[in-house]
Amino acid sequence: MGQPFSIDKMFRPSPQWNVQYDKQNQVITIDDFYEDPDTIYDWLTNADYPLWKYSEEIETLNGKVYNDCRNTLAISHPTRMWEMNIERLSQICGNVWWKKGYETAQAFEWNIFQTIECFDNKMQHYPHVDSPLTQSDESSTINVLWYMDKEESGGTAIYNGEWITNDERHSLLFPVEDQFEVSHLIPAKFNRCVMFPGNRLHGAWIDDYTKYSGDKWRMSQVQFLLPRNSNR
Repeated sequence: MGQPFSIDKMFRPSPQWNVQYDKQNQVITIDDFYEDPDTIYDWLTNADYPLWKYSEEIETLNGKVYNDCRNTLAISHPTRMWEMNIERLSQICGNVWWKKGYETAQAFEWNIFQTIECFDNKMQHYPHVDSPLTQSDESSTINVLWYMDKEESGGTAIYNGEWITNDERHSLLFPVEDQFEVSHLIPAKFNRCVMFPGNRLHGAWIDDYTKYSGDKWRMSQVQFLLPRNSNR
């Protein structure tokens, strides 16, 4: 049986954040984000994960050649620490992009991935956007990612190219070099937080799939900051 825990204690941020802004690539990086990331890591590695976009009625590679899962922890009663963290992130992003502040869902969410069969790294997660490509950086949704596994293989690729239709229910992976050019790779690092406009084509990038097989998982926390009072 699982054990009770305090959200504020488990997800307590480090007292000081070292915020770096890459203006050329429009990426904000905060290393050593959480005060005790090992506790989060242990909790994640002992959790169960439901398969994402999975249905027995649909022919899919999920659960057969890879496991693509999600884990969500809803926050039914936001604490002051939760609100302060979101406000701090909003202020950091507001200094660069949307000046009127951001709002977000009251939940922690993780993308959890591992291979059953190992792939050549020419096969990567489908490039996608979380805001329209035509959206300005200032009014775009801001993607917030935390790398929470210790394998640190790859990171997040930002692409040049045209958006293509994809259906992750059937296959999550695509030979990206056939149609896209990597313009920037954000390196994964345990307990690193990165933020960038969601109007950019992007996707998870894995250098070595063997690092995410067996009992090893790629684990990233995900949050979306939505511009407040925007006519998006």
